[in-house]
Amino acid sequence: MFLRVLFIFTLILSGINHSLFAQTEKKNAISVSYYPLTMYMITNDKSANIHNNKNFLGKEYEAIFGNYGYKAVGYNTHYYGAWEIAYKRILSKQFQFNLGLGCELSSKQWDLYDIPDGPRLKRINDYRIILLPGIDCFLLNREYNKLWFSVQTGAIWIHRGLDYFDKEERNRQNFAWQFWFVYEQKINNSLSINIGNGYGTMGILKIGISNYF
Repeated sequence: MFLRVLFIFTLILSGINHSLFAQTEKKNAISVSYYPLTMYMITNDKSANIHNNKNFLGKEYEAIFGNYGYKAVGYNTHYYGAWEIAYKRILSKQFQFNLGLGCELSSKQWDLYDIPDGPRLKRINDYRIILLPGIDCFLLNREYNKLWFSVQTGAIWIHRGLDYFDKEERNRQNFAWQFWFVYEQKINNSLSINIGNGYGTMGILKIGISNYF
């Protein structure tokens, strides 16, 4: 009887021990990335009452027209790039789940004319919130370095800070997508740095650091 109980107890301990060791493999990660040049910076949106003059880095100036001339003229755009925090989960040796939440910020100097107390200058911020879930496919999956191809599709929420924009222009949602080739190099047992080159809503370049747990 004692030997039978001891045998069962040993089997239970072996199972617990196996489970604990299996959980030591780090399959989750939190990544923080910076995107210096997003697609919003190098493209130009048009609407009925806005005149745009575009250069390579985006809108050089915007003019919003009223009934009696300009309501506002925007210029001197400052771009701050985009930051993203992402959760990653290794699914297998070939695939990894990737869920990114990013925020892109820019500001523009506006000359405001359509106000009772006369023209006024004001710098106003524009925000863009990007949600991009996706799948990463490993092309190289080694202990100390990895290379993967990433496909992401999601949405971008755009908020223009200037009150003179129409409601549809000031707050709107667009489809977002991104392709990446990302190389990651492990620094230590938990931390890795990565650099990516791709095309899509988040632009053509990313630099990030990941913490695995």
